[in-house]
Amino acid sequence: DADSDAGNLTFLEAVVAHEVAHQWFFNQVMSDQVREPWLDEALVQYATYLYYVDRYGENNAQGFVQSWYQRWANVDQALIPIGEPAGAYTREEYGPIIYGRGPLFFEALNAAMGDESFTLLLSAYADQYRWGIAYGREFTDLAEETCACNLSSLLAHWVNE
Repeated sequence: DADSDAGNLTFLEAVVAHEVAHQWFFNQVMSDQVREPWLDEALVQYATYLYYVDRYGENNAQGFVQSWYQRWANVDQALIPIGEPAGAYTREEYGPIIYGRGPLFFEALNAAMGDESFTLLLSAYADQYRWGIAYGREFTDLAEETCACNLSSLLAHWVNE
């Protein structure tokens, strides 16, 4: 039926946008997916949101943001840090925290830094670590350097708890 087809196309678009975003974050700028999955998957989820904003506008992209909250709700929006190694999460926690709470961290980071600084951060991150391996500490240090601000409380709340 038409509703099912539309739902399948919407899902397909999200998957394609997500996988294309991996061309930047993990293929060009690699990270340790086992020790720091947030730096790969959560950042790619946020990049997928940026695709939706660019393609459909901020208001329409909010549906994708709501999907993060829905995922996170699967663990009752527990304040589990996103910065743990993959093996530290249970099977039930991994998806909600990395694919749900993780991109919400990047949304909060963008809000704290401002759009212009956050865009500069992503560009600098790709430029500085292209074809190499970046670690969470390097990303967060670059974020603070880019905005010339202290993000320690934000990082403590989301990444390290």
